[in-house]
Amino acid sequence: MSIHSDERGALLAGSPSHSYHGPKIVTADPSSTSELDRKAAIQRHLNGANIYTILVGLWVGVLLASLDGSIVATIYPKIGTEFHRSNDIIWVATSHQASSPIINSYDNKRYIPHKSTHGKQSANTNTLQFCVVVFFIGSLMCGLSGDLVTLVISRTIAGIGGGGLNTMSAVITSDLVTLRERGKYQGYSNIFYGVGAIVGAPLGGVLTTLVGWRYCFFLNIPFLLISIYIATWKLTDYNLMDEGNTAHSKWDRIKTIDYMGAILIVGGVFCFMVATSMGGNTRAWTDPLVVGSLAGFVALLLAFLFVEKKVARLPLMPWYIITDRTPLATSLVNFCGCVCSFASTFIIPLFYQALLDYTPSQAGFMFLPKVIGASVGSLYAGAYMNRTGEYKHYLTFSGCLQLVAMLSYTSWTPLTPTWIMYPVLMADGFSTGSFLTAAMSSILSCVEQKDMATVTSISYLFRSTGSVIGLCGSQAIFNGVVKYLLTERIQGNNAAEIIDIARRSMMEIRHLLPPEILAVVLETYETAIRFAFSFCALFAALNVIATLFIHQHSLKK
Repeated sequence: MSIHSDERGALLAGSPSHSYHGPKIVTADPSSTSELDRKAAIQRHLNGANIYTILVGLWVGVLLASLDGSIVATIYPKIGTEFHRSNDIIWVATSHQASSPIINSYDNKRYIPHKSTHGKQSANTNTLQFCVVVFFIGSLMCGLSGDLVTLVISRTIAGIGGGGLNTMSAVITSDLVTLRERGKYQGYSNIFYGVGAIVGAPLGGVLTTLVGWRYCFFLNIPFLLISIYIATWKLTDYNLMDEGNTAHSKWDRIKTIDYMGAILIVGGVFCFMVATSMGGNTRAWTDPLVVGSLAGFVALLLAFLFVEKKVARLPLMPWYIITDRTPLATSLVNFCGCVCSFASTFIIPLFYQALLDYTPSQAGFMFLPKVIGASVGSLYAGAYMNRTGEYKHYLTFSGCLQLVAMLSYTSWTPLTPTWIMYPVLMADGFSTGSFLTAAMSSILSCVEQKDMATVTSISYLFRSTGSVIGLCGSQAIFNGVVKYLLTERIQGNNAAEIIDIARRSMMEIRHLLPPEILAVVLETYETAIRFAFSFCALFAALNVIATLFIHQHSLKK
Protein backbone atom coordinates (compact mmCIF):
# COMPACT_ATOMS: atom_id res chain seq x y z
CA MET A 1 0.00 0.00 0.00
CA SER A 2 1.30 3.45 -0.94
CA ILE A 3 1.77 6.09 1.71
CA HIS A 4 1.93 9.86 1.43
CA SER A 5 5.45 11.09 1.95
CA ASP A 6 4.12 14.39 3.24
CA GLU A 7 1.70 12.92 5.71
CA ARG A 8 2.48 15.57 8.30
CA GLY A 9 0.70 18.05 6.10
CA ALA A 10 -2.47 16.05 6.60
CA LEU A 11 -2.44 16.71 10.31
CA LEU A 12 -4.26 19.64 11.74
CA ALA A 13 -2.35 22.78 12.46
CA GLY A 14 -0.91 22.70 15.91
CA SER A 15 -0.96 18.91 16.15
CA PRO A 16 2.31 17.16 17.02
CA SER A 17 4.30 15.65 14.20
CA HIS A 18 4.40 11.88 13.97
CA SER A 19 6.04 9.40 11.68
CA TYR A 20 3.04 7.25 10.82
CA HIS A 21 3.37 4.13 8.71
CA GLY A 22 -0.23 3.15 8.19
CA PRO A 23 -2.72 3.31 5.34
CA LYS A 24 -2.56 6.31 3.06
CA ILE A 25 -4.13 9.52 4.29
CA VAL A 26 -6.09 11.40 1.67
CA THR A 27 -6.76 15.11 2.04
CA ALA A 28 -8.68 17.42 -0.20
CA ASP A 29 -9.67 21.02 -0.40
CA PRO A 30 -13.45 21.47 -0.60
CA SER A 31 -13.09 23.15 -3.98
CA SER A 32 -10.68 20.60 -5.42
CA THR A 33 -11.52 18.35 -8.37
CA SER A 34 -11.52 15.22 -6.19
CA GLU A 35 -13.95 16.83 -3.75
CA LEU A 36 -16.26 17.84 -6.59
CA ASP A 37 -16.06 14.33 -8.02
CA ARG A 38 -16.92 12.95 -4.61
CA LYS A 39 -20.02 15.14 -4.36
CA ALA A 40 -21.07 14.15 -7.87
CA ALA A 41 -20.71 10.48 -6.93
CA ILE A 42 -22.88 11.03 -3.87
CA GLN A 43 -25.65 12.56 -5.99
CA ARG A 44 -25.40 9.59 -8.35
CA HIS A 45 -25.69 7.20 -5.40
CA LEU A 46 -28.81 8.97 -4.12
CA ASN A 47 -30.46 8.63 -7.56
CA GLY A 48 -32.91 11.45 -6.81
CA ALA A 49 -33.86 10.26 -3.31
CA ASN A 50 -33.69 12.62 -0.38
CA ILE A 51 -30.63 11.79 1.70
CA TYR A 52 -32.48 12.32 5.00
CA THR A 53 -35.23 9.92 3.95
CA ILE A 54 -32.66 7.19 3.43
CA LEU A 55 -30.58 7.99 6.49
CA VAL A 56 -33.54 8.25 8.86
CA GLY A 57 -34.79 4.91 7.55
CA LEU A 58 -31.39 3.39 8.27
CA TRP A 59 -31.18 5.02 11.68
CA VAL A 60 -34.56 3.59 12.68
CA GLY A 61 -33.01 0.16 12.11
CA VAL A 62 -29.98 1.20 14.17
CA LEU A 63 -32.21 2.37 17.01
CA LEU A 64 -34.22 -0.87 17.03
CA ALA A 65 -31.10 -3.04 16.92
CA SER A 66 -29.50 -1.05 19.73
CA LEU A 67 -32.76 -1.05 21.69
CA ASP A 68 -33.01 -4.81 21.31
CA GLY A 69 -29.58 -5.21 22.87
CA SER A 70 -30.35 -3.14 25.96
CA ILE A 71 -34.08 -3.58 26.51
CA VAL A 72 -33.46 -6.72 28.57
CA ALA A 73 -31.33 -4.76 31.08
CA THR A 74 -34.25 -4.03 33.42
CA ILE A 75 -36.34 -7.10 32.60
CA TYR A 76 -33.83 -9.93 32.83
CA PRO A 77 -34.28 -10.27 36.62
CA LYS A 78 -38.04 -10.65 35.96
CA ILE A 79 -37.53 -13.21 33.18
CA GLY A 80 -34.98 -15.10 35.26
CA THR A 81 -37.36 -15.27 38.20
CA GLU A 82 -40.24 -16.42 35.94
CA PHE A 83 -38.10 -19.22 34.51
CA HIS A 84 -36.39 -19.83 37.91
CA ARG A 85 -33.03 -19.32 36.20
CA SER A 86 -31.83 -15.95 37.53
CA ASN A 87 -28.22 -17.13 37.75
CA ASP A 88 -28.27 -18.18 34.07
CA ILE A 89 -30.43 -15.40 32.63
CA ILE A 90 -27.47 -13.32 31.40
CA TRP A 91 -27.40 -15.66 28.38
CA VAL A 92 -30.41 -13.70 27.11
CA ALA A 93 -28.17 -10.64 26.74
CA THR A 94 -24.84 -12.22 25.82
CA SER A 95 -26.25 -14.47 23.08
CA HIS A 96 -27.56 -11.37 21.32
CA GLN A 97 -24.28 -9.47 21.57
CA ALA A 98 -22.14 -12.49 20.63
CA SER A 99 -24.05 -13.10 17.40
CA SER A 100 -23.93 -9.46 16.28
CA PRO A 101 -20.47 -9.67 14.60
CA ILE A 102 -21.43 -12.68 12.43
CA ILE A 103 -22.86 -10.66 9.55
CA ASN A 104 -19.66 -8.57 9.44
CA SER A 105 -17.95 -11.40 7.56
CA TYR A 106 -20.16 -10.43 4.62
CA ASP A 107 -20.66 -6.74 5.27
CA ASN A 108 -17.03 -5.77 4.81
CA LYS A 109 -16.58 -7.79 1.64
CA ARG A 110 -17.84 -5.05 -0.57
CA TYR A 111 -14.52 -4.88 -2.42
CA ILE A 112 -13.41 -8.14 -4.01
CA PRO A 113 -10.10 -8.04 -5.91
CA HIS A 114 -10.27 -9.06 -9.55
CA LYS A 115 -7.77 -9.04 -12.36
CA SER A 116 -8.69 -5.48 -13.14
CA THR A 117 -7.51 -2.61 -11.01
CA HIS A 118 -11.02 -2.00 -9.75
CA GLY A 119 -12.93 -3.97 -7.16
CA LYS A 120 -16.29 -5.66 -7.48
CA GLN A 121 -18.79 -4.62 -4.90
CA SER A 122 -21.65 -6.51 -3.31
CA ALA A 123 -25.20 -5.18 -3.24
CA ASN A 124 -25.62 -3.18 -0.06
CA THR A 125 -29.40 -3.28 -0.55
CA ASN A 126 -29.52 -7.08 -0.58
CA THR A 127 -27.43 -7.29 2.58
CA LEU A 128 -29.59 -4.70 4.32
CA GLN A 129 -32.80 -6.52 3.34
CA PHE A 130 -31.39 -9.81 4.65
CA CYS A 131 -30.51 -8.20 7.98
CA VAL A 132 -33.96 -6.66 8.40
CA VAL A 133 -35.74 -9.96 7.68
CA VAL A 134 -33.52 -11.95 10.07
CA PHE A 135 -34.03 -9.32 12.78
CA PHE A 136 -37.79 -9.44 12.19
CA ILE A 137 -37.90 -13.25 12.54
CA GLY A 138 -35.71 -13.23 15.65
CA SER A 139 -37.84 -10.58 17.37
CA LEU A 140 -41.02 -12.55 16.71
CA MET A 141 -39.46 -15.75 18.06
CA CYS A 142 -38.30 -13.94 21.23
CA GLY A 143 -41.81 -12.81 22.03
CA LEU A 144 -43.18 -16.32 21.56
CA SER A 145 -40.48 -18.15 23.57
CA GLY A 146 -41.72 -20.38 26.38
CA ASP A 147 -38.43 -21.31 28.05
CA LEU A 148 -34.92 -20.00 28.52
CA VAL A 149 -33.29 -22.17 25.84
CA THR A 150 -35.75 -21.07 23.15
CA LEU A 151 -35.36 -17.45 24.18
CA VAL A 152 -31.55 -17.66 23.97
CA ILE A 153 -31.74 -19.18 20.46
CA SER A 154 -34.19 -16.49 19.37
CA ARG A 155 -31.97 -13.76 20.77
CA THR A 156 -29.06 -15.18 18.81
CA ILE A 157 -31.04 -14.93 15.56
CA ALA A 158 -32.14 -11.38 16.36
CA GLY A 159 -28.53 -10.46 17.15
CA ILE A 160 -27.36 -11.58 13.71
CA GLY A 161 -29.86 -9.28 11.99
CA GLY A 162 -29.41 -6.40 14.41
CA GLY A 163 -25.62 -6.47 14.14
CA GLY A 164 -25.92 -6.31 10.37
CA LEU A 165 -28.26 -3.31 10.55
CA ASN A 166 -25.74 -1.39 12.64
CA THR A 167 -22.87 -2.11 10.28
CA MET A 168 -24.77 -1.54 7.04
CA SER A 169 -26.06 1.80 8.29
CA ALA A 170 -22.50 3.01 8.88
CA VAL A 171 -21.29 1.58 5.54
CA ILE A 172 -24.05 3.21 3.50
CA THR A 173 -23.73 6.50 5.35
CA SER A 174 -19.99 6.56 4.60
CA ASP A 175 -20.85 6.28 0.89
CA LEU A 176 -23.39 9.11 0.95
CA VAL A 177 -21.47 11.87 2.74
CA THR A 178 -17.95 13.30 2.71
CA LEU A 179 -15.53 12.43 5.50
CA ARG A 180 -15.59 15.98 6.85
CA GLU A 181 -19.37 15.68 7.24
CA ARG A 182 -19.23 12.12 8.46
CA GLY A 183 -18.60 13.13 12.05
CA LYS A 184 -21.83 15.15 11.98
CA TYR A 185 -23.90 12.40 10.39
CA GLN A 186 -22.28 9.74 12.55
CA GLY A 187 -23.28 11.92 15.47
CA TYR A 188 -26.89 11.80 14.32
CA SER A 189 -26.63 8.03 13.83
CA ASN A 190 -25.09 7.58 17.25
CA ILE A 191 -27.94 9.54 18.78
CA PHE A 192 -30.24 6.78 17.52
CA TYR A 193 -27.74 4.11 18.59
CA GLY A 194 -27.07 5.71 21.96
CA VAL A 195 -30.73 6.43 22.68
CA GLY A 196 -31.61 2.85 21.73
CA ALA A 197 -28.84 1.48 23.93
CA ILE A 198 -29.86 3.56 26.93
CA VAL A 199 -33.62 4.06 26.53
CA GLY A 200 -34.07 0.30 26.17
CA ALA A 201 -33.68 -0.14 29.90
CA PRO A 202 -36.45 2.28 31.01
CA LEU A 203 -38.71 1.29 28.12
CA GLY A 204 -38.30 -2.40 28.92
CA GLY A 205 -39.20 -1.73 32.53
CA VAL A 206 -42.35 0.20 31.64
CA LEU A 207 -43.57 -2.37 29.10
CA THR A 208 -42.91 -5.23 31.50
CA THR A 209 -44.89 -3.53 34.25
CA LEU A 210 -47.80 -2.59 31.97
CA VAL A 211 -48.23 -5.47 29.50
CA GLY A 212 -45.47 -8.05 30.11
CA TRP A 213 -41.87 -8.63 28.99
CA ARG A 214 -42.80 -10.35 25.71
CA TYR A 215 -43.96 -7.04 24.23
CA CYS A 216 -40.42 -5.72 24.59
CA PHE A 217 -39.62 -7.91 21.57
CA PHE A 218 -42.92 -7.56 19.70
CA LEU A 219 -42.27 -3.80 19.76
CA ASN A 220 -39.68 -4.12 16.97
CA ILE A 221 -41.98 -5.68 14.40
CA PRO A 222 -44.11 -2.73 13.16
CA PHE A 223 -41.17 -0.30 13.11
CA LEU A 224 -39.03 -2.67 11.05
CA LEU A 225 -41.46 -2.05 8.20
CA ILE A 226 -39.87 1.41 7.83
CA SER A 227 -36.45 -0.15 7.25
CA ILE A 228 -37.95 -2.65 4.81
CA TYR A 229 -39.55 0.22 2.87
CA ILE A 230 -36.28 2.16 2.62
CA ALA A 231 -34.20 -0.89 1.66
CA THR A 232 -36.70 -2.05 -0.96
CA TRP A 233 -38.06 1.10 -2.62
CA LYS A 234 -35.74 4.01 -1.81
CA LEU A 235 -32.20 2.66 -1.69
CA THR A 236 -30.66 1.67 -5.03
CA ASP A 237 -27.75 -0.73 -5.56
CA TYR A 238 -25.52 2.25 -6.22
CA ASN A 239 -22.29 0.35 -5.61
CA LEU A 240 -23.19 -2.21 -8.27
CA MET A 241 -24.16 0.54 -10.70
CA ASP A 242 -20.75 2.14 -10.16
CA GLU A 243 -18.98 -1.05 -11.18
CA GLY A 244 -21.33 -2.20 -13.93
CA ASN A 245 -20.23 -5.80 -14.59
CA THR A 246 -21.80 -7.92 -11.84
CA ALA A 247 -22.81 -11.09 -13.67
CA HIS A 248 -20.14 -13.26 -12.15
CA SER A 249 -19.37 -11.27 -9.00
CA LYS A 250 -21.80 -12.95 -6.58
CA TRP A 251 -20.02 -16.32 -6.61
CA ASP A 252 -16.68 -14.52 -6.33
CA ARG A 253 -17.97 -12.68 -3.26
CA ILE A 254 -19.21 -15.89 -1.66
CA LYS A 255 -15.86 -17.62 -2.20
CA THR A 256 -13.88 -14.81 -0.61
CA ILE A 257 -15.96 -14.39 2.56
CA ASP A 258 -13.80 -14.98 5.62
CA TYR A 259 -15.81 -17.93 6.95
CA MET A 260 -12.90 -19.27 8.97
CA GLY A 261 -12.27 -15.95 10.70
CA ALA A 262 -15.97 -15.52 11.51
CA ILE A 263 -16.24 -19.04 12.94
CA LEU A 264 -13.11 -18.62 15.04
CA ILE A 265 -14.05 -15.27 16.57
CA VAL A 266 -17.64 -16.29 17.31
CA GLY A 267 -16.43 -19.65 18.65
CA GLY A 268 -13.91 -17.91 20.88
CA VAL A 269 -16.49 -15.53 22.28
CA PHE A 270 -18.85 -18.46 22.85
CA CYS A 271 -16.16 -20.30 24.83
CA PHE A 272 -15.68 -17.19 26.96
CA MET A 273 -19.43 -17.00 27.54
CA VAL A 274 -19.56 -20.66 28.63
CA ALA A 275 -16.59 -20.27 30.98
CA THR A 276 -17.82 -17.08 32.65
CA SER A 277 -21.45 -18.19 32.93
CA MET A 278 -20.48 -21.45 34.65
CA GLY A 279 -17.25 -20.60 36.49
CA GLY A 280 -17.94 -19.75 40.12
CA ASN A 281 -21.67 -20.06 39.37
CA THR A 282 -22.85 -23.58 38.54
CA ARG A 283 -19.35 -25.09 38.39
CA ALA A 284 -16.03 -24.44 40.09
CA TRP A 285 -13.39 -22.47 38.18
CA THR A 286 -11.22 -25.61 38.29
CA ASP A 287 -13.91 -27.72 36.61
CA PRO A 288 -12.60 -29.31 33.37
CA LEU A 289 -15.40 -27.77 31.30
CA VAL A 290 -14.66 -24.27 32.61
CA VAL A 291 -10.88 -24.64 32.22
CA GLY A 292 -11.36 -26.16 28.76
CA SER A 293 -13.62 -23.30 27.71
CA LEU A 294 -11.09 -20.69 28.84
CA ALA A 295 -8.32 -22.58 27.02
CA GLY A 296 -10.55 -22.77 23.95
CA PHE A 297 -11.14 -19.03 24.10
CA VAL A 298 -7.41 -18.30 24.09
CA ALA A 299 -6.66 -20.90 21.41
CA LEU A 300 -9.43 -19.73 19.09
CA LEU A 301 -8.43 -16.10 19.55
CA LEU A 302 -4.83 -16.89 18.60
CA ALA A 303 -6.05 -18.96 15.65
CA PHE A 304 -8.26 -16.05 14.55
CA LEU A 305 -5.26 -13.70 14.55
CA PHE A 306 -3.22 -16.21 12.55
CA VAL A 307 -5.98 -16.64 9.96
CA GLU A 308 -6.43 -12.89 9.61
CA LYS A 309 -2.70 -12.41 9.05
CA LYS A 310 -1.76 -15.45 6.96
CA VAL A 311 -4.77 -17.27 5.53
CA ALA A 312 -7.85 -15.15 4.75
CA ARG A 313 -7.98 -13.61 1.29
CA LEU A 314 -10.22 -10.80 2.49
CA PRO A 315 -10.03 -10.95 6.28
CA LEU A 316 -12.53 -9.55 8.73
CA MET A 317 -9.65 -7.68 10.33
CA PRO A 318 -6.95 -6.96 7.71
CA TRP A 319 -3.52 -7.13 9.30
CA TYR A 320 -2.15 -4.01 7.59
CA ILE A 321 -4.98 -1.99 9.15
CA ILE A 322 -5.21 -3.41 12.65
CA THR A 323 -1.45 -3.35 13.25
CA ASP A 324 -1.24 0.39 12.52
CA ARG A 325 -1.20 2.62 15.54
CA THR A 326 -4.36 4.70 15.14
CA PRO A 327 -6.71 1.92 13.91
CA LEU A 328 -5.49 -0.39 16.68
CA ALA A 329 -5.75 2.24 19.42
CA THR A 330 -9.19 3.35 18.23
CA SER A 331 -10.39 -0.26 18.12
CA LEU A 332 -9.23 -0.71 21.71
CA VAL A 333 -11.14 2.45 22.66
CA ASN A 334 -14.26 0.92 21.11
CA PHE A 335 -13.63 -2.36 22.94
CA CYS A 336 -12.87 -0.97 26.41
CA GLY A 337 -15.54 1.72 26.20
CA CYS A 338 -18.23 -0.82 25.32
CA VAL A 339 -17.06 -3.17 28.09
CA CYS A 340 -17.82 -0.38 30.58
CA SER A 341 -20.96 0.94 28.92
CA PHE A 342 -22.79 -2.36 28.48
CA ALA A 343 -21.67 -3.84 31.78
CA SER A 344 -22.89 -0.79 33.70
CA THR A 345 -26.15 -0.80 31.73
CA PHE A 346 -26.92 -4.23 33.20
CA ILE A 347 -25.44 -3.75 36.67
CA ILE A 348 -27.31 -0.51 37.44
CA PRO A 349 -30.83 -2.05 37.15
CA LEU A 350 -29.61 -4.87 39.37
CA PHE A 351 -28.59 -2.29 41.95
CA TYR A 352 -32.01 -0.63 41.91
CA GLN A 353 -34.12 -3.79 41.76
CA ALA A 354 -32.13 -6.15 43.99
CA LEU A 355 -30.98 -3.65 46.64
CA LEU A 356 -33.66 -0.94 46.58
CA ASP A 357 -36.65 -3.09 45.59
CA TYR A 358 -37.54 -0.88 42.62
CA THR A 359 -40.00 -2.16 40.04
CA PRO A 360 -38.68 -2.58 36.46
CA SER A 361 -40.36 0.69 35.44
CA GLN A 362 -38.90 2.58 38.44
CA ALA A 363 -35.44 1.20 37.67
CA GLY A 364 -35.93 2.24 34.06
CA PHE A 365 -36.86 5.77 35.09
CA MET A 366 -33.51 6.12 36.82
CA PHE A 367 -31.86 5.63 33.42
CA LEU A 368 -33.26 8.85 31.98
CA PRO A 369 -30.18 10.96 32.90
CA LYS A 370 -28.04 8.42 31.06
CA VAL A 371 -30.35 8.65 28.02
CA ILE A 372 -30.07 12.44 27.97
CA GLY A 373 -26.32 12.32 28.47
CA ALA A 374 -25.79 9.84 25.62
CA SER A 375 -27.84 11.93 23.19
CA VAL A 376 -26.12 15.19 24.12
CA GLY A 377 -22.67 13.57 24.06
CA SER A 378 -23.11 12.07 20.61
CA LEU A 379 -24.53 15.24 19.10
CA TYR A 380 -21.90 17.45 20.71
CA ALA A 381 -19.06 15.19 19.56
CA GLY A 382 -20.27 15.35 15.96
CA ALA A 383 -20.67 19.13 16.07
CA TYR A 384 -17.29 19.56 17.77
CA MET A 385 -15.44 17.53 15.13
CA ASN A 386 -17.31 19.21 12.29
CA ARG A 387 -16.28 22.62 13.65
CA THR A 388 -12.70 21.87 14.69
CA GLY A 389 -11.67 18.71 12.82
CA GLU A 390 -10.16 17.44 16.11
CA TYR A 391 -10.95 14.12 17.81
CA LYS A 392 -7.80 12.85 19.59
CA HIS A 393 -8.02 15.02 22.72
CA TYR A 394 -11.80 14.74 22.74
CA LEU A 395 -11.51 10.95 22.96
CA THR A 396 -9.13 11.30 25.90
CA PHE A 397 -11.59 13.65 27.59
CA SER A 398 -14.50 11.25 27.09
CA GLY A 399 -12.38 8.38 28.41
CA CYS A 400 -11.50 10.30 31.56
CA LEU A 401 -15.15 11.20 32.08
CA GLN A 402 -16.12 7.54 31.78
CA LEU A 403 -13.45 6.58 34.31
CA VAL A 404 -14.80 9.14 36.81
CA ALA A 405 -18.31 7.74 36.34
CA MET A 406 -17.21 4.13 36.86
CA LEU A 407 -15.25 5.00 39.99
CA SER A 408 -18.28 6.88 41.31
CA TYR A 409 -20.46 3.80 40.77
CA THR A 410 -18.20 1.77 43.06
CA SER A 411 -19.05 4.12 45.95
CA TRP A 412 -22.82 3.74 45.61
CA THR A 413 -24.75 2.25 48.55
CA PRO A 414 -28.49 1.92 49.25
CA LEU A 415 -28.17 5.19 51.21
CA THR A 416 -26.66 7.21 48.34
CA PRO A 417 -29.04 10.10 47.52
CA THR A 418 -30.45 10.33 44.01
CA TRP A 419 -29.11 13.87 43.53
CA ILE A 420 -25.63 12.30 43.53
CA MET A 421 -26.65 9.44 41.26
CA TYR A 422 -28.11 11.60 38.50
CA PRO A 423 -24.89 13.47 37.54
CA VAL A 424 -22.95 10.20 37.52
CA LEU A 425 -25.49 8.57 35.21
CA MET A 426 -25.43 11.62 32.93
CA ALA A 427 -21.62 11.62 32.80
CA ASP A 428 -21.65 7.92 31.93
CA GLY A 429 -24.12 8.51 29.09
CA PHE A 430 -22.30 11.59 27.78
CA SER A 431 -18.97 9.75 27.63
CA THR A 432 -20.56 6.79 25.82
CA GLY A 433 -22.22 8.95 23.17
CA SER A 434 -18.99 10.92 22.73
CA PHE A 435 -16.56 8.07 22.25
CA LEU A 436 -18.88 6.15 19.89
CA THR A 437 -19.04 9.15 17.56
CA ALA A 438 -15.43 10.32 17.83
CA ALA A 439 -13.93 6.83 17.56
CA MET A 440 -15.72 6.21 14.27
CA SER A 441 -14.31 9.40 12.77
CA SER A 442 -10.88 8.54 14.14
CA ILE A 443 -10.65 5.16 12.48
CA LEU A 444 -12.15 6.39 9.19
CA SER A 445 -9.77 9.34 8.96
CA CYS A 446 -6.62 7.25 8.53
CA VAL A 447 -7.59 4.86 5.71
CA GLU A 448 -8.32 5.10 2.02
CA GLN A 449 -11.86 5.24 0.65
CA LYS A 450 -11.75 1.57 -0.37
CA ASP A 451 -11.01 0.47 3.22
CA MET A 452 -13.76 2.45 4.91
CA ALA A 453 -16.34 -0.36 4.80
CA THR A 454 -13.77 -2.71 6.30
CA VAL A 455 -12.77 -0.44 9.17
CA THR A 456 -16.43 0.22 9.87
CA SER A 457 -16.94 -3.51 10.29
CA ILE A 458 -13.83 -3.68 12.47
CA SER A 459 -15.30 -0.96 14.70
CA TYR A 460 -18.52 -2.88 15.18
CA LEU A 461 -16.60 -6.11 15.71
CA PHE A 462 -14.70 -4.55 18.62
CA ARG A 463 -17.85 -2.91 19.96
CA SER A 464 -19.80 -6.18 19.90
CA THR A 465 -16.95 -8.18 21.38
CA GLY A 466 -16.45 -5.58 24.10
CA SER A 467 -20.15 -5.69 24.91
CA VAL A 468 -20.05 -9.47 25.34
CA ILE A 469 -16.88 -9.39 27.45
CA GLY A 470 -18.36 -6.64 29.61
CA LEU A 471 -21.63 -8.47 30.18
CA CYS A 472 -20.05 -11.87 30.77
CA GLY A 473 -17.23 -10.57 32.94
CA SER A 474 -19.39 -8.39 35.17
CA GLN A 475 -22.04 -11.07 35.62
CA ALA A 476 -19.43 -13.73 36.32
CA ILE A 477 -18.00 -11.50 39.05
CA PHE A 478 -21.44 -10.80 40.51
CA ASN A 479 -22.57 -14.43 40.50
CA GLY A 480 -19.23 -15.71 41.76
CA VAL A 481 -19.03 -13.24 44.64
CA VAL A 482 -22.66 -13.87 45.62
CA LYS A 483 -22.18 -17.64 45.70
CA TYR A 484 -18.88 -17.44 47.59
CA LEU A 485 -20.09 -14.99 50.26
CA LEU A 486 -23.47 -16.65 50.80
CA THR A 487 -21.77 -20.03 51.23
CA GLU A 488 -19.57 -18.48 53.91
CA ARG A 489 -22.24 -16.42 55.64
CA ILE A 490 -25.24 -18.78 55.66
CA GLN A 491 -24.91 -22.07 57.50
CA GLY A 492 -27.35 -24.68 58.80
CA ASN A 493 -29.76 -27.29 57.56
CA ASN A 494 -31.62 -25.02 55.13
CA ALA A 495 -28.53 -23.18 53.88
CA ALA A 496 -28.52 -24.79 50.44
CA GLU A 497 -32.19 -23.97 49.84
CA ILE A 498 -31.78 -20.35 51.02
CA ILE A 499 -28.73 -19.82 48.80
CA ASP A 500 -30.58 -21.31 45.86
CA ILE A 501 -33.49 -18.89 46.35
CA ALA A 502 -31.12 -15.92 46.65
CA ARG A 503 -29.35 -16.85 43.41
CA ARG A 504 -32.27 -18.01 41.25
CA SER A 505 -35.20 -15.80 42.31
CA MET A 506 -33.76 -12.38 43.12
CA MET A 507 -37.06 -10.53 42.68
CA GLU A 508 -38.85 -12.72 45.23
CA ILE A 509 -36.34 -12.81 48.11
CA ARG A 510 -38.28 -10.26 50.19
CA HIS A 511 -41.28 -12.60 50.16
CA LEU A 512 -39.41 -15.87 50.57
CA LEU A 513 -36.68 -15.12 53.14
CA PRO A 514 -36.91 -14.15 56.83
CA PRO A 515 -35.67 -10.64 57.75
CA GLU A 516 -32.38 -11.76 59.35
CA ILE A 517 -31.44 -13.83 56.29
CA LEU A 518 -32.66 -11.13 53.90
CA ALA A 519 -30.25 -8.60 55.45
CA VAL A 520 -27.32 -10.96 54.82
CA VAL A 521 -28.40 -11.55 51.22
CA LEU A 522 -28.80 -7.83 50.48
CA GLU A 523 -25.39 -7.06 51.96
CA THR A 524 -23.94 -9.79 49.76
CA TYR A 525 -25.62 -8.32 46.66
CA GLU A 526 -24.17 -4.90 47.49
CA THR A 527 -20.63 -6.27 47.79
CA ALA A 528 -20.95 -8.24 44.55
CA ILE A 529 -22.26 -5.19 42.66
CA ARG A 530 -19.33 -3.11 43.93
CA PHE A 531 -16.88 -5.72 42.60
CA ALA A 532 -18.66 -5.70 39.23
CA PHE A 533 -18.40 -1.90 39.03
CA SER A 534 -14.69 -2.17 39.88
CA PHE A 535 -14.32 -4.40 36.83
CA CYS A 536 -15.84 -1.57 34.75
CA ALA A 537 -13.46 0.97 36.29
CA LEU A 538 -10.47 -1.16 35.29
CA PHE A 539 -11.48 -1.15 31.64
CA ALA A 540 -12.30 2.56 31.79
CA ALA A 541 -8.69 3.16 32.84
CA LEU A 542 -7.47 1.03 29.92
CA ASN A 543 -9.70 3.09 27.64
CA VAL A 544 -7.97 6.31 28.72
CA ILE A 545 -4.55 4.75 28.09
CA ALA A 546 -5.62 3.62 24.60
CA THR A 547 -6.68 7.16 23.61
CA LEU A 548 -3.14 8.40 24.27
CA PHE A 549 -1.83 6.31 21.33
CA ILE A 550 -4.20 7.79 18.75
CA HIS A 551 -2.75 10.10 16.09
CA GLN A 552 -4.72 13.08 14.86
CA HIS A 553 -5.45 12.94 11.10
CA SER A 554 -7.22 15.27 8.77
CA LEU A 555 -10.99 14.94 8.37
CA LYS A 556 -10.93 16.70 4.99
CA LYS A 557 -11.65 13.72 2.77
